[in-house]
Amino acid sequence: MHIEQLTSQVSVSGQIGVEDVQYFKDQGVELLVCNRPDDEDEGQTPYQLVEAEAKRIGLPFKLLAFSSYQIKPENRDEFVCLIQSRKRIHCYCRSGARSKRLWREANFLVGGEAEYDAKCAEKS
Repeated sequence: MHIEQLTSQVSVSGQIGVEDVQYFKDQGVELLVCNRPDDEDEGQTPYQLVEAEAKRIGLPFKLLAFSSYQIKPENRDEFVCLIQSRKRIHCYCRSGARSKRLWREANFLVGGEAEYDAKCAEKS
């Protein structure tokens, strides 16, 4: 699984499984967010299974699912509230791209671009 650390607060990845939940808790994630609706692909782990494991180990979980390229203002605004919680957040979807798009839209509103731009410059 490829995890992209967008800022010190937010990371994204592709689909995770039940077996991955403990890893995120061990890494200090304080909120796990699913941006993927169930049944997009055959064999996809249902969010309810990931959520149940997260709850079992005490990791808060949030379903904020939407179809690819279908981010609505209410999705963005809800994610802004999550960012403003200052919790360490990990979002996942099919590939990570949808979660990253949601983060970019929300992050722009909260003025967090400077940290992201600095991280990109370090990689160059």
